[in-house]
Amino acid sequence: MTQVHVARKFRDFIRFHTHITYPESSERRQQINTAEVVKKLDAIGMGHVHVPIIWDGVHLVDEGRLAGANEIERRVRLTYRMRMWKIATWIDEVFSWSARDVELYLQLAQALREVDFEHIKGRTDVDRAIANIAIIATAKRSLAQGIPPDTITWQINWALKQVGGLEADEVELLECLPDESMLKSADKIDHEQMARDRGISSIALVDNIDTRGKIASLFADCFGGVRRETEKKETHPLSVRRLDVASRLLAEPGMEALLRISRIANEYVAFQPRFEKKMTPAVDGDQTRMRMMQSYDELPKLAPAAWALKVAAPKYFRYRLATKSFMVREKIKRSDKKQFFYAMLDRSKSMQQGERIYKLLAILLNRLRAVGRREAILGYSFFDSVVHEEVIVREVAEAREEIRRMHYEFFTGDDTDINLALREGIKRIKNLVDDQESEQPELIIVTDGDHGINVRPEELKGIMLHVFVVEEQNDDLIKLAHHTGGVALDGL
Repeated sequence: MTQVHVARKFRDFIRFHTHITYPESSERRQQINTAEVVKKLDAIGMGHVHVPIIWDGVHLVDEGRLAGANEIERRVRLTYRMRMWKIATWIDEVFSWSARDVELYLQLAQALREVDFEHIKGRTDVDRAIANIAIIATAKRSLAQGIPPDTITWQINWALKQVGGLEADEVELLECLPDESMLKSADKIDHEQMARDRGISSIALVDNIDTRGKIASLFADCFGGVRRETEKKETHPLSVRRLDVASRLLAEPGMEALLRISRIANEYVAFQPRFEKKMTPAVDGDQTRMRMMQSYDELPKLAPAAWALKVAAPKYFRYRLATKSFMVREKIKRSDKKQFFYAMLDRSKSMQQGERIYKLLAILLNRLRAVGRREAILGYSFFDSVVHEEVIVREVAEAREEIRRMHYEFFTGDDTDINLALREGIKRIKNLVDDQESEQPELIIVTDGDHGINVRPEELKGIMLHVFVVEEQNDDLIKLAHHTGGVALDGL
């Protein structure tokens, strides 16, 4: 994100009281400790935000009551006159210097009045207050840049809607994504294709992207303009991390496509991992459970309380023994059987067109979420005219690292050989599946190739195939996926 310069003449507007809320009537003043908010703001790099904006962020948490035009004008004059010398206040009666920013504050009120603050979801009131502060500060700086209030409102609401429902694991993976400049070189950005994906004219799109980029830079400035690691989750509330992702969604249009396609993949039940936890009896097991006895050979395993019952009530003991209604102890071993996915990802030159890279990464991101939830094991390889090295991801940290290392130079291969990719994927699954504690494996292929397919269903040998054809059509590949019962989408 490019740094946005705010003109010196707007410094007082950005610094002084926002004149938006009614702090004197807000019950939240008694319930939220401003010092605690300031401390958290310092921890996440927002220490430069001025106290008046913090007050407004706190009072907008629940009530969101905005001052009227007359009240805003009164407060603006009062705020500036409090900082004037006595002689200057006399002269101000004639020249009205203290009212110079009234129009800007009225525009700010207009912008904030339509912001959907209910999209901000936080674990605590303080977390939500911090998110509100970021939005108010961004709206102020955006107005100083000359962006119309309705545009600011529309863009902020769009960003809040996109990230409001993000789960923690989605945020964690999106934070790991490299900058857009790493995923797409500037000369490869196809605004025509992006416009078609969004259903608007390319002229409107370019203007929209320019405005979004300015607001995104100002958004990022609220957090110090630095992307941070998120190891200390208590320091970086999820509501704030969502806004950090929102600033990237505004600045990097490709991320919008990535998130959209990832959500589409989530909608398909057949594409959900099958995850099974089993407890199997084992002499060397590290856990113990109680169960009903099944045979008289298990008498030595009876709990001590059962033998005490033999002394206290012999007849009742014999009755329970005859009906096998005693509990016995058993050593067990836990076995987590995860879904095993193997993805073949097209890295040919044509994948640099339009938003194809992002759509491919969206499917990969979708499967890495399953790894992050410890429900699946993922193997994947890139392919073009040959199939490249194999990557196996089992742990959350590995999933994050695999995302960080992605960049557009990966996609500089030769022509696409889908038949080779399918057969090599089947071969690699067969070599790996015996070594994995996994469910029936499934093969995923993501490509923009429209070549004919000569792989027969029998070659898959029970492997379910999922197909995602990016921005193209491939009927043969779609039919093959349908034959195995997998998910098949073209023109993605």
